[in-house]
Amino acid sequence: MNRYVRGFVIFCFIVLVRGNWFFPDKVHFELSQVLNKNCGTTPYSDRLKPEDGRIFENPWLVLLRHPEEQESFCQGTLISESHVLTTAICTEAIVPNETIITLGEYKRTTDPDCFEANLCIVPPIIELLAQKKIVHPDFQNDTYENDIAVVTMNERITYTNSIQPICLPLTPIIPSLVQVPTVYNTLWTVEHKVPKQIHMKYIAQNECQQRMRGLILLQEGQICAQYVKPMELSFIGGSGSPLLIEYHSRTFQFGILSIGLPDATNTEPYIYVNISTHIKWIHDTLVDAYNQ
Repeated sequence: MNRYVRGFVIFCFIVLVRGNWFFPDKVHFELSQVLNKNCGTTPYSDRLKPEDGRIFENPWLVLLRHPEEQESFCQGTLISESHVLTTAICTEAIVPNETIITLGEYKRTTDPDCFEANLCIVPPIIELLAQKKIVHPDFQNDTYENDIAVVTMNERITYTNSIQPICLPLTPIIPSLVQVPTVYNTLWTVEHKVPKQIHMKYIAQNECQQRMRGLILLQEGQICAQYVKPMELSFIGGSGSPLLIEYHSRTFQFGILSIGLPDATNTEPYIYVNISTHIKWIHDTLVDAYNQ
């Protein structure tokens, strides 16, 4: 008998699972056997995050890099002890059992990271290998539709203060249950050594499509966000990074940075993969992996 159950059914406001009814707040943590276990917690409770991420503030962030290079080519998020969520485009550069996945990173120029000069209590980073990449079967590299993938690491990791999984929305939390949400694209940029927490604004799909200048036709599984204020900041190398929201004292990822259009004014939206649209595929992919 399989240990994990594949698939689940979501209704509008309550969910029936194996004879039990769950309300949305509880659903996120009890509906899945493989997702959202001890997820989305940090020692900080600020309603508005500082632009520079702090130690232990984003323990789910991971970097993907080639063994012969120091800089990463993509980013992702930890969703279980063995799995990383990123874009399908990012996995095109992954070489199984060669590509390095870095976990527990904060300041890229130091290891271990320190609160102060003589206070280095942060665990050192962990580097594992990308053992297997699982790309969404309906990924289209011309339209970026279903630009999502799960990467299996070669070892299970043990959670620490600097390595934790992110929560994923098992029922939609954007935009129906959250009005005027404060969202962040958290990522390492080329110019900065610590993660930047970029305050973003959710853009409705019809408005976003109008601003695409005919360059791309948005699909159902894509959402858009833009800087709250114009910034001189490059998201190059940020593909796979998360769009995050604070929800019921936890951090949830509801988007994955997919593509951005050339924009000299830094005012155009970025396109993200909608996690809610793909949550069943993510869940079933992990169930299949654990049952093998």
